[in-house]
Amino acid sequence: MSDSENTTAPATSRRRWLKTVGSASVAGVLGGQLAACGGGGGGSGGILPIGTATAAEPPASTPTLPARALFPGVADRIFLNGAADHPWNTYAKDALASYAQSKTTLAGGSATATAKFAALINADADEVTYVPSTSMGEYLVTKALGLPESGGRVVTDALHFVGSFYMYEQYRLRGVNVITVPMDADYRISLSALDAAISPGTKLVAISHVSLYNGFTHDLKAVCDLAHSRGALVYVDLIQSAGNMPIDVKAAGVDFAACGTYKWLMGDFGFALLYVRKSLLPQLQRPWYGYRQTRNFAAPILHVYPLDPPGSVPYESVQINSVAGYFMGSFPASAIEAACAASIDWIQSVGPDKIQAYRKPMTDALQNGLRARGFQVVTPTDSNSAIVTFAYLNASQLAPRLAPAKIEITLRANHARISPSVFNDMSDIDKFLAAIGTP
Repeated sequence: MSDSENTTAPATSRRRWLKTVGSASVAGVLGGQLAACGGGGGGSGGILPIGTATAAEPPASTPTLPARALFPGVADRIFLNGAADHPWNTYAKDALASYAQSKTTLAGGSATATAKFAALINADADEVTYVPSTSMGEYLVTKALGLPESGGRVVTDALHFVGSFYMYEQYRLRGVNVITVPMDADYRISLSALDAAISPGTKLVAISHVSLYNGFTHDLKAVCDLAHSRGALVYVDLIQSAGNMPIDVKAAGVDFAACGTYKWLMGDFGFALLYVRKSLLPQLQRPWYGYRQTRNFAAPILHVYPLDPPGSVPYESVQINSVAGYFMGSFPASAIEAACAASIDWIQSVGPDKIQAYRKPMTDALQNGLRARGFQVVTPTDSNSAIVTFAYLNASQLAPRLAPAKIEITLRANHARISPSVFNDMSDIDKFLAAIGTP
């Protein structure tokens, strides 16, 4: 049976699912988003009427892998680069088209992805809100903790997102005691090294669940237990794990987490999700101020226009004391959200555990094949992540080896990263290994 025969759902079930996705994608933009931040109520404030959203349903039958037919963008190439910018599936494309139709017809509306993401990581729906990017989520967490003005100690590691290094560099210059734990000889961050770095009085431990560099995966519960025993809170970057492996933030004890959607959640740039353990809110300060943090933003209490009641101040707000009320501030990128919501539905219909299990033989074959050929593989041998990396000086010089077979991976200054996904299979791995040759 061909890949397309394996992965193409019956037309009737796919149309039925897209119909429900479309309904959710073009209904309730204000109703759903107001509910997400704890606000709403009253009149529409002059905004377009709101429809009634229908919950999206997964395909009638459990999808099978590889799902090549759902990712037409990779049909003419061997795309082993999901960790960089993941292709969209057809459900996301159709949800975006449905959203665009809603805008042209003035129907209004968008699917809301917060509850879907919350279910994916086992958080409560009111513990997830929107942010523009993973990095902005991390920054807002640090501001909510009073950094850098309050000073104190922050522990991160060499396998955290390299983009975060800039923020902590600047915090260090502002007087924060920032400790960066190095990799060990096996290209890991050892728990013993973190144990030595996280001293009593540490304010925050900031890590990536899965390293974008080499796929090293932290034991989140072990890290959180250690940090909490010293009075520290834990922030986790989930961008290389959410959507491709099981995550349980409650079981692990994670305090904060952020995740962009353009990688394994199959969304796009400009739309990310932030998790905050809601019991922490009394300890936090609002990291910024935006009108979405007010319960009455659509019908504010004003004393500036004709017919307004008199008042001693021009404006009076009613703040929302929820995760979204602290961290959101403005509307999300609704078009991207509609596509991402459909993608998360599909991911859940497959199951992150099944996605991880399907991928594991491919990453094992990559590790074994690259090591046998003499490459310096820097991904731990027991990795369950989607990433396999080898060190290679001026790795861009490898591009001509891969181009004839239309193979796409990440080539950086001194390393190459391969990251198979749900549309790849072992034949793709064999072709990559044949093309890459030897060092």
